[in-house]
Amino acid sequence: MTALDHAPATTTPRNPLFWMTSPGNTPKGDRRDFYPSDETEWTDWLMPGTRYKLLYCNLVSGAFTILLQVDPNIQATSHWHVGNLQVYILDGGFYYYDGTVTIDGERIEDKGTPHSFTVETAGTIHQPFATDTGCLMLAMFDGPIGGYTEDGQLAVMGDARLHYYMAKDNDAVANTQLVDYSYGSTDLQ
Repeated sequence: MTALDHAPATTTPRNPLFWMTSPGNTPKGDRRDFYPSDETEWTDWLMPGTRYKLLYCNLVSGAFTILLQVDPNIQATSHWHVGNLQVYILDGGFYYYDGTVTIDGERIEDKGTPHSFTVETAGTIHQPFATDTGCLMLAMFDGPIGGYTEDGQLAVMGDARLHYYMAKDNDAVANTQLVDYSYGSTDLQ
């Protein structure tokens, strides 16, 4: 017999309908829900001419969200997206290859500009270019990003934990929304 066998029976059975109609509210506690990004310092990112602010870091799923700032006319080093990356451009822009696409025989401009969105899908390997105004983007990673050396060797695997440690070393994680289910703690080992 287990402790549950001796537990008193509830007077009303609780089925999924009960929880859907009576979920209660999660207590707010003593935490802030909103953090202005200007309260967080920029941390040098994985590529020259880039900086980031770690907004969200899920050490369970590996997802993380950053504000990424790229200097003007920077070409990213060759990198591989292990998970999908959603990008929303806030300022400036970037593009791939020569910044055009040919559709039905017509060559048209294809550059990311403020308030445009794209998804760099898992498995993509590329080297985007920042425009002459640079770029500020909201980047939501579903998984790591792998960086390559010029001779094609994998140099770094930029996962959620690496981003957390880099920002922590820069004293820039106080406002990061952190998910870490290890023993109910948000302290990393």
